[in-house]
Amino acid sequence: MRKEQKIRLGVLGASVLLVAGLLWDGFHRFPAVNTVLTTLTRPISFVVGGIGGGVKGSGNYFASKASLEKENAALKKENEELRQTNVELIGMKAENQRLSKLLKFSSLHPQWKMVSAKVISRDLGDFKDVILIDRGKDDGLQVNMPVVNASGLIGIVDGVYPHMAKVLLISSPRSRIGGLNLRGDSRASGIVNGVAGPDLLLEMRNLSRNADILPGDTIVTSGYSGYHPEGLVIGTVEDVQMDTGGLTKMATIAPSVDYSHLEEARVITNFQGFADFLRKEGKDPDAQSGKGGK
Repeated sequence: MRKEQKIRLGVLGASVLLVAGLLWDGFHRFPAVNTVLTTLTRPISFVVGGIGGGVKGSGNYFASKASLEKENAALKKENEELRQTNVELIGMKAENQRLSKLLKFSSLHPQWKMVSAKVISRDLGDFKDVILIDRGKDDGLQVNMPVVNASGLIGIVDGVYPHMAKVLLISSPRSRIGGLNLRGDSRASGIVNGVAGPDLLLEMRNLSRNADILPGDTIVTSGYSGYHPEGLVIGTVEDVQMDTGGLTKMATIAPSVDYSHLEEARVITNFQGFADFLRKEGKDPDAQSGKGGK
C-alpha cells in the first residue's frame, strides 16, 4: 500500500514539473498563453500590490501627521511669544506716555526741583491711604514734601527710609489740604480732606454759605496749608450741598489722580511754604493752621 502511494506521488510530481515546463516554454514562445496567464494572475498581483501600497500609504500618513503636530507646536510657541511681546510693547507705550506727561509737567514748572519715583507698594489694609515709592532719604527726600504727577497732587511724604518713602495720599481721611476754586470769578476756598470708603472721593468743607462753587469747577491747592505749592490740581467738583446745620457749604470732589493706576510720581524737593518758616521759628505748623493732617 505504501509502495503504491509512493508511485502515485512520484507520477503526480513528474506531471506537475512537466506542466510547469510546458507553461514556462509557452509563456515565452506563445503570446496567447502569456496573455491568459497574465489575466489569471492579475487579481492576485492587484491584491498583493494593494496591500503593499496600503502599508506605504499608512507610513506616509503617520509621517505627515507627526510633521503637522510638530509644526503646530512651533506655531503655538511663536504665537505665545508674539502675544507676550505685544503685551510688553503696550506696557512700554503706556509708560512712555506717562513719562512724557511728567516731563511736560516738569517743563511747565521749572522753579521746582523734582525727584522721579516709582510706586512699589500700597497699604493693603486701606489701599487709598498710603503708598510706598522707590526713593528715600538717600535721594534727598524729607517728610512733608509734596508728591505729584502730571494729573495733579498725589499726596505728601509721610515717612522716609534710606531707599524708599511713604506717601500719604490726599484721599486719606488723615489728609487736610487748602483748596481753591480755579474759576476766576469765584476763588472760593476751603479745606479738602479724604473720605473713608471705597469711592475715593474728597470733600471740600468750610465753604461759606454764599460760596460760588458749582459742579464741574476745578479745585486746586491754595497754598494756605503750608505744605503744598499753590495751583496744583486736586480734582473736579461733582456735587455741592449745604453742610449740617445749613451754615456752610460742602462740595464732593473727584480727585484728578487715578489712584487705581498710579505707577509713577515726582517729589518736589525745594518747596518751602510757611510751614517750613514756622518750623524754623520753633513753632508747630499744624497747631498754627488748626489741622490734624497734612
